[in-house]
Amino acid sequence: MKSLIVKPGLLPSVIHVPPSKSYANRALILAALKPEKFVIHNLPEASDVTFLVKAFKQIGLNLSLENGVATVLNSFPACEIPNGAIIEIGEGGTTARFLASLLVRGSEPYVLVLGRRLKDRPWDEFIKLVQKLGGKAELSGDKLFLQGPIQIPKTLEVDCSQTTQFASGFKLALAFCDTEIIPLNLLSSESYWAMTNAQIDQFKSKHDFIVPMDWSSASYPLAFGALKQAIFFPHLMADPFQADSKFVSVLNQLGCIQQAPDGIRVKPTGIMKAFDLDVADCLDLVPTLAFFLAHLDGSHLLRQVNNLAHKESDRLQEVIKLLGHFGFKAISEGPNLRIEGSSSHFSAPVDLELPDDHRMVMTGALFLRYHQGGSISPASAVQKSYPDFFKLFSV
Repeated sequence: MKSLIVKPGLLPSVIHVPPSKSYANRALILAALKPEKFVIHNLPEASDVTFLVKAFKQIGLNLSLENGVATVLNSFPACEIPNGAIIEIGEGGTTARFLASLLVRGSEPYVLVLGRRLKDRPWDEFIKLVQKLGGKAELSGDKLFLQGPIQIPKTLEVDCSQTTQFASGFKLALAFCDTEIIPLNLLSSESYWAMTNAQIDQFKSKHDFIVPMDWSSASYPLAFGALKQAIFFPHLMADPFQADSKFVSVLNQLGCIQQAPDGIRVKPTGIMKAFDLDVADCLDLVPTLAFFLAHLDGSHLLRQVNNLAHKESDRLQEVIKLLGHFGFKAISEGPNLRIEGSSSHFSAPVDLELPDDHRMVMTGALFLRYHQGGSISPASAVQKSYPDFFKLFSV
């Protein structure tokens, strides 16, 4: 699915969002390390997760998957297959970085074939740490060559200035060892680091895990609903470990969101205000926030957006360009992004050719639906996190 026509209109009044890929990939790594049977319920179909499931089978893990229930019957590295494997891993940061941290616990050679954008995202910290621990890691073009086993340290300091995913990767891979992972320069994504620690604590005494609903996926229709229509999200509950759930605090200030016993309800209130938000801990939320704030009268400031450049695209520049397509002004001010909001509507259809970045494509689709429609490509980018996203646009 390269290009898709999006018509103007509304979204469904009831939306079931998919489970969280962030929780799912952490759960899969931890399940792979437990020698006893482990069951994961509600596993999402996002490609970031399916790539990891396929990789597990390549490295010898006995994993079955049926109706969203994954059962892991053996453990790594005891399950290793001689001569390792060459594994295509796509564009998922957690997928590749968590898996790479797991693989260097083994003794066989592995090659991860990285996606076009992923190969250019930060890897130096991981390579340095693997080599420090006596393993081998080398990035050549789109291939990451790995050879363990690494030595198990008592403590390991991990620089988090560009990403927390290496700290989380080693924390997960060494979860059942007596190792303290010390995150340095933890300037962003603290919620994801907290999620890693909380999941490890749960897994130490559990034999199964239910993946919660995904706030990242929910943020797109939540933003649309808060501006234009009432929507109910069954089974979506507040979650301090999902960074994008911080959108709730924004919507609360406008009085347009309600936590019900069976889910979340959102509706427009017509209240306008200017926002000044530090988004260092929820960078993935920035495209959604940009869409939302662009339609609220006022001058809005998103602080600490630097690391957006290290995502599936340079999201800072892509957000600025996307807003410009619809007549909105967004300016980069050092580490911050200023958005001049307006409740006026853009009056002509727009044809969007966006980077292969799921979050930019989903945000672009919101703009088209809210205004006068148009076409969007590459529509297939949504497979990474929300495969059924465009079904929302069939109403």
